[in-house]
Amino acid sequence: MLKIKEQQFQHAIATALGLTFTAIAQPTGTPPAVSVWQAPATMGSVVRGQSFEVDARLYVPTDIAVDEVVLSLSDPTGLPQEAWQTAGDVRQTDPFHQVVFSTTVPGDAVYARPYYFRNSVKENHYQLREPRWIHRPTRPAGLQAEARLNVLGVPVHLVRDVQTREADLPYGFVMRKLQVMPALAVNVSPAQRVVIPREAGSRFTVSAELINNVAGGSNGVLSLELPDSWMATPASHALNFAQAGERQLFAFEVTVPDLGVGQDYEVRAIAQVGDAALSEGYQIIRHRDMETRYLFREATTLVTGLDVGVAANLNVGYVMGVGDEVPSGIQQLGAAVTLLQEADLAGGNLSAYDVIVVGTRAYAVRQDLLTYNRRLLDYAHGGGNLIVLYQTQEFVPEQMAPLPAQLPRGAEEVSEEDAPVTLLEPDHPVFVGPNAITTADFDGWVEQRGSKFFTEWDDAYTALIEMNDTGQAPQRGALLVADYGEGHYTYCALAFHRQLPYSVAGAYRLFANLLSM
Repeated sequence: MLKIKEQQFQHAIATALGLTFTAIAQPTGTPPAVSVWQAPATMGSVVRGQSFEVDARLYVPTDIAVDEVVLSLSDPTGLPQEAWQTAGDVRQTDPFHQVVFSTTVPGDAVYARPYYFRNSVKENHYQLREPRWIHRPTRPAGLQAEARLNVLGVPVHLVRDVQTREADLPYGFVMRKLQVMPALAVNVSPAQRVVIPREAGSRFTVSAELINNVAGGSNGVLSLELPDSWMATPASHALNFAQAGERQLFAFEVTVPDLGVGQDYEVRAIAQVGDAALSEGYQIIRHRDMETRYLFREATTLVTGLDVGVAANLNVGYVMGVGDEVPSGIQQLGAAVTLLQEADLAGGNLSAYDVIVVGTRAYAVRQDLLTYNRRLLDYAHGGGNLIVLYQTQEFVPEQMAPLPAQLPRGAEEVSEEDAPVTLLEPDHPVFVGPNAITTADFDGWVEQRGSKFFTEWDDAYTALIEMNDTGQAPQRGALLVADYGEGHYTYCALAFHRQLPYSVAGAYRLFANLLSM
């Protein structure tokens, strides 16, 4: 607490005196600006071994008497300043105390990953990678600048994150924390997938996106590390990058001669660049006026053998909502999936699809869905199979579903992923085939059972399951099916968008039954 109070006093002194301290990274050899109209130097993240400059400036109003001014760089993780091979070059003084540092990123500099992590949503808490930053919203930049000076005999110590200046046209420029990134990022998709064992063997595709962060480019080879007897076509891809920020996408066709049901297998993508074997990537979270965040993950695909039946040659239309991986899950079942766009909803041949699925919260974000909703209802009435996954209050069943129901703003959910489930109609076709569904198929679910259940519904609907959180009244509005004309209408608020990306076997089996009706 004393340290925090001291920092607050230091900040108050600097603010009252009008002291301004900045530290901006720039490419090596950047000449001094000669005009306010000159475009400033820009730079992105850095990699280990890269050299660059840091322009550190302390502005002191001319009527403030200061002495013993010292500007320096420091590593917030504890690496000594010598590790950055820092050398200072004083360029000018008054009213700025300015030093342009030449520095090189150490070979063991910490990457810009969060200081906390969890391996998947199956883990209900985060672990600490760097306990020193506990209780802070994020770790500091990869490098910091410090200014020490005396004002009227009072020592003042200012610390600033080194920042980079990035072009954000047409809005101008934005300042970001200096981040140390791997030379090459390897992102693999899907992160998890199911494979249905077949006598003649199975095949699936692994995609790898590579991001180059080395300014001068890089070369290497990309290959897959596979379980015994598995094969990849091609065996490898050559990597040739010319500039930082360049991306390339590669695909491997993986052949699986045999695999066990319920067993997990790991497929790992490895990029060999010189002596380094890189097998990690990240997702970039970038929003205007906010710091960029990087969510790191291993470059692996976890493959699970799944015993599931599904109607043959299914042609599925999917109305994407806020974005999910359900279409990928449908493809992994062996069905063909088409993402339906506005033109499809407005005038496409919907009868070409055996089943149409309306994705999570689609009614909240798809105006075209609201506009052409009647065509979907006509599709179901004419013999189609229409499945609506969980929606929010923008979905008004009285107007948008074929039969009356209620979905109020305060609709219930079951957030305990292991909440007991009761099959209300165990002999209903949804539970009979092609997969025989029992309560065991609700074992191993992750994060939640479902959300936004119907609270009331017409007698023409059949409620299929009952469940509830601890202390909650029994909920029956999560899975409702109805015959509608010659076809079927289903409202399913179960969290398939959570289960399918994590290869939950029971969720796949139940979803396959809904698709197969």
